[in-house]
Amino acid sequence: MTQPAIIVEETHGQPRHMEPVRLGIPLPRGFVADCLHLRLTDEARQTVPVQTRPLALWPDRSCKWVLLDFPVSVPANGKAVFFLQSSGESAPASSPSGDTSHPRLAITRNAATLEVDTGTCRFTLDLEHLPFCASILVGGREYLHPEGIHLSLSGQDGRIVPATIESAVLEEEGPLRCAVLYQGTFRQDSSREVAARFRLRLHFFAGASLMLADCILHNPRPALHSGGLWDLGDPGSFFFRDCSLRLRLNGEVRSLHWQPLPGEGFTTTQDIPWCLHQDSSGGENWDSPNHVDKDGNPTVTFQGYRVLGGGTAVLARGKRATPLVRCLTDHGPLSFGMPHFWQNFPKALRVERQGINIGLFPEESLQSFELQGGEQKRHTIFLDFGPETAASGFSPVLQPLHAAPNPEWVAASGAVSCLVPHEDDPNEHYLDYVGSVIAGDRSFFARRESIDEYGWRNFGDIYADHEAVNHPGPGIFVSHYNNQYDFISGGAFHFLRTGDRRWFELAADLARHVIDIDIYHTDRDKPAYNHGLFWHTDHYKPAQTCTHRGYSAKNAPPGGGYGGGTSNEHNYTTGLLLYHYLTGDEEARQAVLELADYVLGMDDGSQTIFGIVDSGPTGIASQTVSTDFHKPGRGAGNSINALMDGWRLTGDRGYMRKAEELIQRCIHPRDSITALRLDDPEYRWSYLVFLQVLGKFLDLKTELGEADYIFHYARESFLHYADWMTKHETPYKDVLHKVDIPTETWPAHDVRKCCILLYAAKYGPAEREDTYRQKALFFFERCLTDLLSFETSHLARPRILLAVYGWMVAYFQKHPALAIKWQPHLHRFGEPDEFIPQRARFRGTLARQGKIAFREAVRLLRCRFPNLRKRP
Repeated sequence: MTQPAIIVEETHGQPRHMEPVRLGIPLPRGFVADCLHLRLTDEARQTVPVQTRPLALWPDRSCKWVLLDFPVSVPANGKAVFFLQSSGESAPASSPSGDTSHPRLAITRNAATLEVDTGTCRFTLDLEHLPFCASILVGGREYLHPEGIHLSLSGQDGRIVPATIESAVLEEEGPLRCAVLYQGTFRQDSSREVAARFRLRLHFFAGASLMLADCILHNPRPALHSGGLWDLGDPGSFFFRDCSLRLRLNGEVRSLHWQPLPGEGFTTTQDIPWCLHQDSSGGENWDSPNHVDKDGNPTVTFQGYRVLGGGTAVLARGKRATPLVRCLTDHGPLSFGMPHFWQNFPKALRVERQGINIGLFPEESLQSFELQGGEQKRHTIFLDFGPETAASGFSPVLQPLHAAPNPEWVAASGAVSCLVPHEDDPNEHYLDYVGSVIAGDRSFFARRESIDEYGWRNFGDIYADHEAVNHPGPGIFVSHYNNQYDFISGGAFHFLRTGDRRWFELAADLARHVIDIDIYHTDRDKPAYNHGLFWHTDHYKPAQTCTHRGYSAKNAPPGGGYGGGTSNEHNYTTGLLLYHYLTGDEEARQAVLELADYVLGMDDGSQTIFGIVDSGPTGIASQTVSTDFHKPGRGAGNSINALMDGWRLTGDRGYMRKAEELIQRCIHPRDSITALRLDDPEYRWSYLVFLQVLGKFLDLKTELGEADYIFHYARESFLHYADWMTKHETPYKDVLHKVDIPTETWPAHDVRKCCILLYAAKYGPAEREDTYRQKALFFFERCLTDLLSFETSHLARPRILLAVYGWMVAYFQKHPALAIKWQPHLHRFGEPDEFIPQRARFRGTLARQGKIAFREAVRLLRCRFPNLRKRP
């Protein structure tokens, strides 16, 4: 492959010299067996130093996705291109591939400490005790007081909650970049009960004076969610006043300079102590009902930010700050800040004579903070001890280079199935439609302003504007999307086919939100909830005080019967997987595995109260709409997809075995499709989701070269349904009289029918390829035409559906003959069996064995679950 693999652009008007860049990139099968063999060159074909790490492998064990770290020099507003080659021999493990003149990290391990020498700074980290960072030496000068750098948490009463390090590991090691992961707990008053957990990743870069810190505060307790309601104020929440990262200096701050936004110039002040406090987004709707506490009271007090000097004097006011603060200390310069500062309000940057501290959850907000059960939040902070940042007022963290894989390279790699570059897509109407996601006054960026989708809990999520169409009042209607239909994957796919940073920005912001807020990070609730993804907030009702957790007591009708929680029908992993591949983000990897393990846990009958009698599968992983429907539907489809993504990350065949079990549970080559009433869109439309996932399963088995029993079982089942679709399926606009609410989203779902029939053209018999293909393109054309006939066609939900699935069509248009010739097989699949979920099996056992068996079962259950009666 001779075309450039990576394109890097400078868009901030600042020349860059050897600036660190990180990017994941796909590789063709067989391109390189060991990523240490990769050689990166610039446009002049000069070797560039690069650090590599494999993220995914092809079946032949060659590298499929590789994470690259490399330095980039580029003029202001310039562009640099890079080429990848297989060098044929490994670079020494202690040095980066390429130019050996570039600085390298020197890492020294001692019994309880770790020293990281970047060539500019030497950081000494304590691996057992606080502070995390005990020493920073620059030019022989010690920056830190013995109190060093530590994380401080104040409880609701204002008292400091003691922190304990449980583990510290060198998580990532290389010559150009390394990362150290700390994990620990906060416990109040020497209590055994954990108030909160933390994870802190410290990143270091060769030749740089920069330390990047990712800090995560996590409430591991479960919510009580009585009645399936998830409002703020739940007994499982953790309340606190402040959480800050603090640095104590070995000396004093002599002068202070700050700028509110990159490039705006520094303001100098001697008024120390000093604080910049962002209380709200500063936008037009800064006091939106999106920002309320458990009692429904506003959590914001003024628009934008204030700068205080000398403790009380207001030095400046403004609306939106992404500040850079520069301190000149007794031992040299220190600059610090946070990306997405105003977007993740409230935030505070503070300077005192003896040090600095960064308010992640700042006490200046005058509100206590509530971290819900299973909720977490990650913040990114940077500290820079170099004179360049201090002198120029420029930070590569706040104004990063834009790096993207070349779309032609991605398409040629084959690592992303069915992808063609944007420039090769002939569907202009489609491109115009999905292009509105990133540009114009209806873009997702612009729609954030409608409800002020900002703040530490909200930023990154998409406004579910389709839920507000019939909102009668003049006020703001708050509704949250929670990654329905997996827009993260749509944003990632379009980034890969365009290289446009706006697609990646939307996908990355949403990925970080989903990882933190929308996934239920606890293992102390029921298996049907633990580690699951929360639904979008309720249809046509404001979110109220449930935030992003679906169901609020304020919306509950009289008489009960209202509520919910995490669900197999809302479990999306592929976008998080792609985000991990593009960034190497470990939190994204762990989130995918959480959601895959969620499928295993919810279907594990041994973990329920019925397990003592019947430990077989619960059926919760495969049900759709009702507990007794276990045929093709989105519940089973999303479960299978999550399991496949779990396998992609780990190679653990247990995930694939469970996926194959669910396939055989829910579909059969001889299903009576008529009996399933798939022509009832209101309740059975989501069979399309299942078939789309089954198409992905066929792709995966083909990639693995596994034309085994389950492959042929899945293929024949898939084609059985595809044949029914070609004869009976119609565009949804033609059958809107069958649905309760005939919205624009129904014709948007027709894109799913198109994708399924394109898969059928690929996996079906050659003589039916044209039939499948023509029917698929018919649904694609009708999808766009019918959708655009609605005045509401530019709401979030239909645009997401087209963004997530519509890009595949161009590939089949450019490749007119894709049908794979399969050898006949001799497998016999028998007749369909009806799956009976665990509860129904248990009731059947009781009916057969009578009251004696029932009393014995109850006795055994009470022995096994002694607290069964204590929890409502």
